[in-house]
Amino acid sequence: MHKIRPIWSNTMSVCQFPTADTTAFRLAALLEEYEQHVEELTSTWLDAALYARVSREIGEMRLLCAALPLLSVPWVHLLISHAELVHCLWTCPPDGEESHPAERCKAHHLVAIQALRQKCLCHFTRIERVP
Repeated sequence: MHKIRPIWSNTMSVCQFPTADTTAFRLAALLEEYEQHVEELTSTWLDAALYARVSREIGEMRLLCAALPLLSVPWVHLLISHAELVHCLWTCPPDGEESHPAERCKAHHLVAIQALRQKCLCHFTRIERVP
């Protein structure tokens, strides 16, 4: 008699942990870089090369988040806040005021970045490792 093996076995999940760990670690590191670039972008908005770099980072983060479904909600939040920030930068000329709409958008976006980074770091504690 043949024994039917489950599609998701313990050995299969153990093999996938390094990939998920690596992905979460890479995403957390990329979020650090991205946050620095967002700070630069909001202080020197008309830098086309920097905007292109930020766009590439968003694309790379999209691929990494696709591999970690538990991060889909904070990823969507970050993506929406990124679009709102870019829209705000395009439509509101800078005037250096703290209450400026772009500053509020940036603050909201930084919270989204931190939330996603925190979820990446929590990813390591959520995995139940089998010896």
